[in-house]
Amino acid sequence: MPGLYETDVPMKLQELGDTIYIAESEKTPFSRLVKRGPKPKEMLSEWPCQLHADVAFTGTLDGTDISAFTHTTREKVSGYAMLLRTAGWQVTRLAQLIKAAGVKSEKAKQAADDALGLARMTEKQLLSTLDTRAESGGNTYRSRGVLSWLSDSEQGVLPVPANFRPNAACHFTAALSGFTAAAMETMLETMAAAKKGPVDLAAYVGIKLKVAMSGWAQRHVEDINTAQALTRYNLDASEKKIQRVVDFFEFDAGLVHTFAHWYLAHTEGSGASTDYSSRSGVFLDMDMWELCFLQAPTAWTVEDQGGGPRGYHDAVYILKCLNPLGQGYVYTNS
Repeated sequence: MPGLYETDVPMKLQELGDTIYIAESEKTPFSRLVKRGPKPKEMLSEWPCQLHADVAFTGTLDGTDISAFTHTTREKVSGYAMLLRTAGWQVTRLAQLIKAAGVKSEKAKQAADDALGLARMTEKQLLSTLDTRAESGGNTYRSRGVLSWLSDSEQGVLPVPANFRPNAACHFTAALSGFTAAAMETMLETMAAAKKGPVDLAAYVGIKLKVAMSGWAQRHVEDINTAQALTRYNLDASEKKIQRVVDFFEFDAGLVHTFAHWYLAHTEGSGASTDYSSRSGVFLDMDMWELCFLQAPTAWTVEDQGGGPRGYHDAVYILKCLNPLGQGYVYTNS
């Protein structure tokens, strides 16, 4: 009888590997970096904003008595918190008994994936165009997204007072091809004028916008003698690589530190990205933002009634923009 060859071995164990590879980004930089505010006492939060009005500086005649007085005023900014919950996870009895490639505990993995789902849901909601609202009928409570907070138009619910809404010049909404260094400088000048001082901004930008901004450091010159386009790159000869990445921008009107971001302007109903997601960006004074939790992100388990363990994650929070002035955005889908 001939020897046993590898090809003749019956019921071989399939080589599946012990690691699951996920291509999607798990980073949620805005919710990670925004400062945590005090715990709210109820779903509606309110806080004051103030402007220092311009006053005349004419001289005063000797001996003039004071007959009129003035005072500073404040205006109220407000918004609602919201409850955000995952769809939940469940692992059946039989699913726990079998072994799957890359998974030591199916229950632990499903719970961890559900927690990551809440983090991504939160990041998308925070950087959305959604307006705040109170719970009524079939409508849930909703926290206002960054792009709504920075709108130059009056919001539909609990609008930001007109004195504290950014000027329209703080926004760029034309085609991305028209967003140049000069266009951003104009935005920054308007923001700085509102603050009466240079701005220092963190910009969370979609990848197409990030690439366009990094491209400003690339010089493109038309050679009139040869009719050839000459392009200049930053070249590190020792590393043998072309560098075309710019993260910091400095203008007379202020500084901008950019972060590539993948969760901007997503669709509420599906969570999917839009044409705006990769082309838009928000330019934020992080001192003017707070993420306040009535309930921090929490893992919950549900009673197992025979079908296997199950649970979900949720959080109750409000995103506060303490004062929208001196900030803006790029919002375009083309």
